[in-house]
Amino acid sequence: MTGTYGTIYHVTDIPVKVDEAKAPGLTIDEVARRVDMSVRNLREWRALGLLPPPKMQGRVGYYDESQVERLKRIRQLHSQGFPLDLIRRLLDVGAEAGDVLTSFVGDLRAPFREERPPIADLAELARRWGVDDPLPLLERAVALGLIRQRPDGQYEFTNARVAQVGDALQDLGLSAEQTLAATSEVRAHLDGIAEVFHRVWLEHVWQPFVDAGLPRERWSDIRRTLAHVQPVAMEAVIGLFSVAMEAEIEAGIGREVEKVERRMQANGPFAPREPRLQPSTKIR
Repeated sequence: MTGTYGTIYHVTDIPVKVDEAKAPGLTIDEVARRVDMSVRNLREWRALGLLPPPKMQGRVGYYDESQVERLKRIRQLHSQGFPLDLIRRLLDVGAEAGDVLTSFVGDLRAPFREERPPIADLAELARRWGVDDPLPLLERAVALGLIRQRPDGQYEFTNARVAQVGDALQDLGLSAEQTLAATSEVRAHLDGIAEVFHRVWLEHVWQPFVDAGLPRERWSDIRRTLAHVQPVAMEAVIGLFSVAMEAEIEAGIGREVEKVERRMQANGPFAPREPRLQPSTKIR
């Protein structure tokens, strides 16, 4: 509330009168209003190291404008899908280096991240999955990277292809449990593939750049290399997957032929079945 003495704020449930004209900064309530967040969320972010502790004057903590700008930057990055721990580490390396690295990380992720992926409607998921409570399956889908929670609390698929594949598998008759089990196995293999490409990038491109001291004049070269490598990586995965599928199909056919051969050796060759006449069929 406001009055002759300024605004009354509550810190640890103790009312404290603050003369706004003499206040050395912004209280956490004022910061929350400036960045459109709740005080509770700000305190959670502070516990995660995203917001530095305030400067205390008596029993009241104060923040300055630089922390407001930091929070706005964090919210922007978080809305783009950056995890909070990575945001903290990027910002902690310093303003200029942090901006450069943040921009570079965004370039790295851009080809693999859709700007507007489809929303995952919980009621529709429950209907598709045939369950009353979709949350247990939703948690598994989030853990597998199929679905993620947005800053506004809604859920979305990580990309449209993921949503389409899930629908296609269920149309083939797979249950939600079977779909998630298959996805878990595929994801484990894909994580290994992604790790290989990431290691190649680090060893042959990024680490030499870091060892050279991150020279500013070479940033454009790094970006050009990145723009060239990203589509090559995608095409390599698709091409090698095609080769692997062809080999697996051939091996699978060979196994099935071998089963037939063993059965023929045990029971003799298959005799063609003669057509069976229905009782009502008349031979003329």
